[in-house]
Amino acid sequence: MKAVDEEQHKITVFSGVYPPSEDTYLLLDTIDIKPDDSFLEVGCGAGLITLFAAERARSVIGIDSSLEAVRNTVENLRRSDLHNNCHVIESDLLGALAPAVKFSLIVFNPPYLPQDNEHTDLDHALVGGQTGTELTLRFVRQAAGHLTSKGRMLLVASSLSDIDSIREAMTECGLSVSLVSEKSLFFEKIQVLRGVL
Repeated sequence: MKAVDEEQHKITVFSGVYPPSEDTYLLLDTIDIKPDDSFLEVGCGAGLITLFAAERARSVIGIDSSLEAVRNTVENLRRSDLHNNCHVIESDLLGALAPAVKFSLIVFNPPYLPQDNEHTDLDHALVGGQTGTELTLRFVRQAAGHLTSKGRMLLVASSLSDIDSIREAMTECGLSVSLVSEKSLFFEKIQVLRGVL
């Protein structure tokens, strides 16, 4: 099944919110949502993937650390009349969720670029720490505890950061890890990794 059509859903992107980009679409094309899935998107941004899930999953939660991104996702869900089985919350990764809350599918397109001397208004959505992996590693450790038995995790990683350290962290958390998709861009290769508990 193909991804949500932005025109069909009239997606708007608020100022300061990460717009759907190459990495967003790469992740979207790998997501296989079942009707009984409980779905969590961390870093929902403008909400394109959350909208995609809201059309397919039993229940959906979108999380973002940016209040403006939360508002953006809520607005796009409302416009598409997809807000009935969806909740969108502001949280630093999964910190706002009770430990007992579990999901069958968790996805994250994290900020994955290493820190440099260039600064933009979207650094919060692009820079994943000094090496580019710090935020992703925190996510993996938190998300593994929120997966149901046989739950799946999908995340985006970049060749500009240490992908091996991400794979190792996923394995240490008891996940079976595989590469499900990749795309070469001008200056990097982006990959989607899947972990299954």
